[in-house]
Amino acid sequence: MPTGLSLIEYRTIVEQAPIMIWRADTLGRCDYFNERWLAFTGRPIQEELGDGWCNVVHPDDRDRCLRTYMDAFKQRQTFEVEYRLRRYDGEYRWVLDTGGPVYATSGEFAGYVGSCVDVTDRVEARAALARATLRDLGLSS
Repeated sequence: MPTGLSLIEYRTIVEQAPIMIWRADTLGRCDYFNERWLAFTGRPIQEELGDGWCNVVHPDDRDRCLRTYMDAFKQRQTFEVEYRLRRYDGEYRWVLDTGGPVYATSGEFAGYVGSCVDVTDRVEARAALARATLRDLGLSS
């Protein structure tokens, strides 16, 4: 824990940060999601644990998302992946998920920690720009 913060203050920061935070154990199974994640998905933590969180990843993105995660996990590398995650109201929103390995003070691998941010506006702007560029080049109607 950072110097100067009480455990309560630290927990408040993690729970109330304006990002979704998750943690996975040494086998790659998620064992923690912060309040922001649970509020976003509208699901209880029991449904998210292990690989339950995969059930709210868009079916078209699920394999790519899991492959990216597992490849990085096996190599103990940081990863970044965009995918659609179902929000509490049923709408799929694009998120940027960034995760990385965590090591105990002894140097032993302790799992992964990651965060997700809603990047739907950015993804939609990128798509609109691509459509406009194609239209300007006369490559689309």
